[in-house]
Amino acid sequence: MKLRTKITTFTTAILISVVFFTLIPIRGTVISSFREELANKAISIAGNLSDRIANSIILKDYFQAEKAMNEVIRKEKDVEYIFVTNEEGEIIAHTFVSGTPPDILTWNPLSTDPVRVQLLDTEKGYIRDVGVSVLDGTKSELHLGMREDTLRNTLVKMRYLTIPIIVGMVLLGVIASFFVSRLITEPLNKFVEFTKILGKGEYGSRVDVQYGDEIGYLARNFNRLSMQLKNAREKMEEAYTYTHLVEAEKLSSVGQISSGLAHELKNPLTSLKMLFQAFKEQPDMTREDAEVISNEIEKMDAILNNFMGFVKQKGFYLTDTDLHKLVHRVLSLATYDIENAHIEVRTEMLETLPRVKADRGLLEQVFLNLIINAVHAMPDGGEIRISGKSDDTFVEIMVWDRGGGIPSDIQEKIFNPFFTTKEEGTGLGLAIAYNIVKSHGGKLFFNSDEGKGTVFTVRLPLEADHG
Repeated sequence: MKLRTKITTFTTAILISVVFFTLIPIRGTVISSFREELANKAISIAGNLSDRIANSIILKDYFQAEKAMNEVIRKEKDVEYIFVTNEEGEIIAHTFVSGTPPDILTWNPLSTDPVRVQLLDTEKGYIRDVGVSVLDGTKSELHLGMREDTLRNTLVKMRYLTIPIIVGMVLLGVIASFFVSRLITEPLNKFVEFTKILGKGEYGSRVDVQYGDEIGYLARNFNRLSMQLKNAREKMEEAYTYTHLVEAEKLSSVGQISSGLAHELKNPLTSLKMLFQAFKEQPDMTREDAEVISNEIEKMDAILNNFMGFVKQKGFYLTDTDLHKLVHRVLSLATYDIENAHIEVRTEMLETLPRVKADRGLLEQVFLNLIINAVHAMPDGGEIRISGKSDDTFVEIMVWDRGGGIPSDIQEKIFNPFFTTKEEGTGLGLAIAYNIVKSHGGKLFFNSDEGKGTVFTVRLPLEADHG
């Protein structure tokens, strides 16, 4: 069963119940009021009649008494019967056509009451018997039976009047509930369709429901959720793309330092080769020769460990990072490029820098990129200065070069992906470095003077705030 049908049925049932349980008390109140009115009317008629026939009873003129009773019967259509007794309690006059019932005196005996009303259930329906004392101190009583014809007629009229009202109210309730349910279910149907759209992954869509009430508030939250899902998916896609760019740049960086690795390994391998050649000619090995072999092997092992540590670094893993050691490790990785370009490196105040929560491998890639760029900026040799400073919230490391600087017309493009001025460059290095620093909650920026050099600054927060 659809929600609209449920709402209409439920509303109609409530309306019928309300009407039903409202009419029952009204009907009871009307009946009680009419019966009370009939009782008062019967008491009034009986009292007036008893005053009229009191002298007739005393004079034993029963004809006049019966005549007065018949006049009342003809005038009052609701009066069913009248009878009167004398001082001894014997019936002396009545209006019964077929004679008095044998037990009529027991229907409503007065005893000591001057007036007594009794509701009788007879073959002709309910009759209200009103008994009044005619002569005080005697058994002379007048009894008048009042039918409920007027009450029954009134109830019939009420029935004919209320049935159309009930039917009209029910129809009106059905129509009203139909439109009310439509006002509720139409937005809900839009929500259902909207959830299907979200289920298909079409984030960023909006549910077309007017704001202003609770349903509008719900629509506003649904729309906000849709936009948040869209933004989250875009960020995930950006992160996915960024991860692949990082890997691509890392491979590029690995290629750049591979030549340096080969150069670093060549020297100890040459020494080992010469020693083993000498060992073949002269089997005896001196302690000094053994120490040289051991030192060269340890040197090769250290070079390979540094290289593998850089290559195997994956993911985004935060650790307490010593920036002083990190920079010197990067310098060792770039030793070949630095020495081959006849560059001197000078470090200042790095050992005083506080530790930061950072991904060591990613920061190594940042500084390797900056140092290699500084080397390339000085093809004829020069000096690279790496300095550091910190305050209560940030730590900064500056990489200075004395190259030709960055032309002003391309400075705004430096961090754009795939923008490069190098013939063999990928254009990803600075873009990835920028995003790495940003992902740590920091900033990467530069100052450059054409013809004088450039300084790149890596600012990292002391408290982790990674976005």
